[in-house]
Amino acid sequence: MTKVGGEYVELHCHSYFSLLDGASSPEALVARAATLGYPALALTDHDGLYGAVRFWQAARELGLGLKAIIGAEVTVVGAGPGGHDPGDSHLTLLAGTGQGYANLCRILSAGQLAGQKGQPRLTLETLADHARGLICLSGCRRGAIPVALLAQDEEKARRVARGIARGIATHLREIFGPDRFWIEIQSQSLPSDAQLVPSLVCLARELGIGLVATNNVHYAERSGQLLHDVLTCIRHRSTLPEALGAGLLHPNSEQYLKSAAQMFALFGEFPEALRNTLRVAEQCEVCLDFSAQRLPAFPVPEGHMPESYLRHLCREGLVRRFNPVTPQAAAQLDHELGVIERLGLAGYFLVVWDIVRFAREQGIRCQGRGSAANSLAAYLLGITQVDPLRHNLLFERFLSEGGSAAHAASAGTMPDIDVDFAADRREEVIQYVYERYGEEHVGMVCNVVTYRARSAL
Repeated sequence: MTKVGGEYVELHCHSYFSLLDGASSPEALVARAATLGYPALALTDHDGLYGAVRFWQAARELGLGLKAIIGAEVTVVGAGPGGHDPGDSHLTLLAGTGQGYANLCRILSAGQLAGQKGQPRLTLETLADHARGLICLSGCRRGAIPVALLAQDEEKARRVARGIARGIATHLREIFGPDRFWIEIQSQSLPSDAQLVPSLVCLARELGIGLVATNNVHYAERSGQLLHDVLTCIRHRSTLPEALGAGLLHPNSEQYLKSAAQMFALFGEFPEALRNTLRVAEQCEVCLDFSAQRLPAFPVPEGHMPESYLRHLCREGLVRRFNPVTPQAAAQLDHELGVIERLGLAGYFLVVWDIVRFAREQGIRCQGRGSAANSLAAYLLGITQVDPLRHNLLFERFLSEGGSAAHAASAGTMPDIDVDFAADRREEVIQYVYERYGEEHVGMVCNVVTYRARSAL
């Protein structure tokens, strides 16, 4: 376990990958944390890990030993203990180990698959099935425990609310373990803070659960509130005056990344809540290693390995495309297949060939393009339609060998075969891939479009 120095670590932080809510890039948050002398920082975007890779890379490239903690703020639905239904509520999850990161990915995928677009449905049962390696914080004021404690003002109702909050906290401690569930407290100059913070502290001490202080960060600098207000208006489809009148905007600019001294000024009465952030950070040891390949295994006919089946298909294509087969074509194919086999990419070529094969059999127009046209193997598999020998194209522009697949990956030379499909029948191809490999093994990749000033105007 790595020892984390410093005085405070922010464990609840949103980038602009909390879409239309966070206002700063992962890189800006990392830079701000480094300026403040943070030993570590957590990224906990809403219901996704979209910014995790950029966040981790930014912390690593900074070279100052800033630990990047990967997490997410998840939305939980369904009944709580004792039949209590808190409605949609938030929890903060942090990956403590590699297995915890894998479980966090599974939890987020399960929630997205169970719900509608933009409305994930994650249950406590799903959390319990994938809790190993994860650390759980009780969440912001939209967490089930704070919601229960803020629900009523009358004395009798308060007692009921405390009982509900106690039951939820006990249940979460049972799911994650006594050393991996923490009561989260926040103080952002809101009227309800004076009631909520002492109630949470009292509950934690009554149940013997540790406290951690967080600031529910939504922008790196205080000035980011202006952009956050605009994003909030876009989310609610309102103007700034309308949003202000409807109480949709955060009432102040306190949701920025604060220094340890500022957090001590807020929580000096509860110093253990600040020290415990370091304890949690020390429990988080996740490294996002991208050097190893994680390619799907293509099912080949009996008696074949991926390499032998790829050679079989390419030699069939060689006879079909070249009549007669020239020594140059045969030599080039042997060269390319040797590189592909040594880099462990035979299965990748077979996957792309299979998708193109399906599309062509169904009469769906498709075409490989880009640097893949430099590959004779791609041409023989029918992925591309340009003869690279006739046009004197260089295979190494598409795929070069650096001694190992890991080296090729780190050098940015892994193959990228772009295939265009007819827009009106693209969905048929997508559904084939889901059926072929199973929905639990297939993911859609999206581009996040951003606008510079001129485009935005």
